[in-house]
Amino acid sequence: MILAEGTARRPGWTTVAWWSRPIGTLYLASLVLSVGKGAWFTCWAIFFVRSLGLTTAQFGIGITTAGLIGMIAGGPLGYVADRLGAREMLVALGLVQGIAVLSFLFVRDFWPIVIVTCVMLAAERAIPGIRTAVITGMVSRAERLASVSTTRVMTQAGIVAGAGFGAIVLAVDSRIGYLSMILFYGISNIVFVVLLRRVPHVESLRDRKVKRRVLVLRDRPFLVLTAFNGMLALCFGMLSSGTPLWIASHTQAPTWVMGVLVGFNSVMIVLFQNRVTRRGETVHGAGRLGLWSGILLAVACLAFAATYNGSGTTVLVVLLIAATIHVAGELLFMGSGLGLSVGLTPDGAHGEYQGVFNTGQAAALMLAPGVMAGLLVELGATGWFVLGAVFLVAGVGTVLTGNWALRRQASRAAAVEE
Repeated sequence: MILAEGTARRPGWTTVAWWSRPIGTLYLASLVLSVGKGAWFTCWAIFFVRSLGLTTAQFGIGITTAGLIGMIAGGPLGYVADRLGAREMLVALGLVQGIAVLSFLFVRDFWPIVIVTCVMLAAERAIPGIRTAVITGMVSRAERLASVSTTRVMTQAGIVAGAGFGAIVLAVDSRIGYLSMILFYGISNIVFVVLLRRVPHVESLRDRKVKRRVLVLRDRPFLVLTAFNGMLALCFGMLSSGTPLWIASHTQAPTWVMGVLVGFNSVMIVLFQNRVTRRGETVHGAGRLGLWSGILLAVACLAFAATYNGSGTTVLVVLLIAATIHVAGELLFMGSGLGLSVGLTPDGAHGEYQGVFNTGQAAALMLAPGVMAGLLVELGATGWFVLGAVFLVAGVGTVLTGNWALRRQASRAAAVEE
């Protein structure tokens, strides 16, 4: 927990001074945006089907198309942000996303809905990486990882708060309720943009009169790390889509337990993400976090598999144990990804590097529902063993590739000195 200067106990976020700093303004903007996002995440699937009237097939086609666009947009947009200004690009993306979200108030036909969704997801997927580029340009190198981690905590806290509003919308289950959710999310984007106007400009390549080609596509260790991080990012889908499908298909546990598990996960992330991320301040440390993340996520898979055909109090206890191990793995996964992506990025290239790194997670988010359905519904307990093996491979690959990246950096530094 970050403490205010001059106090040993009071958390910094409880003071006005902590929020009034430039980085505090960015935290606040991220919090506001994530409140709207939490409401959207809770309702979006039902909104598309019940309010916009898409069939299940149309919904699947549309969201997959939009997911592909969102997955590939991060790298190019990040490169443009490095050249023209990360803060300005973040403002533009917030505005574009807000307009796209509010467009759902007016669109009706299938293809206009798909186009709007593609625009919205392209902006949504690019925002985290470019926000990290803004942070790295605002704070010292020693503060970067802690600041990025705090932004993650703010985002998670906002999503939890917004999910409450989304739950009310689902309970009402009316078109007016869904439209109010759209308005709420659109306004949160506009407020996000307004707050960003108070964040200082971050020096760009154009300011420095530097012209260069794309760097990240020639950084093979970083690209491999992106792939392994994307494999570990399946832990998001493991909870959001895999566990509900598993509980409904292969256990006799009540469906309400899923809400308990999601709430528990969110609270643990808010409380412990910053503490865990500190262990990844070096690339070597971040690689080890990735290894332990893979191990813990694999163990969590075994614990979930143990609930097969379970019922009564026993299955509830085992599900909670599995969820506890899972959130520990997720915390380590996020700490590893933040430490590696920030630590291995050259100065002046944070936009493109973060944009490309986020494609791994974007791919996981896009593929997770289908992967989880295929493994856990169709294969049953065997699917958990397959998923656990994926996490183990990703964890081992992360630490080995992190060491490869360090050796590559050392050889380049030696070549420069010679």
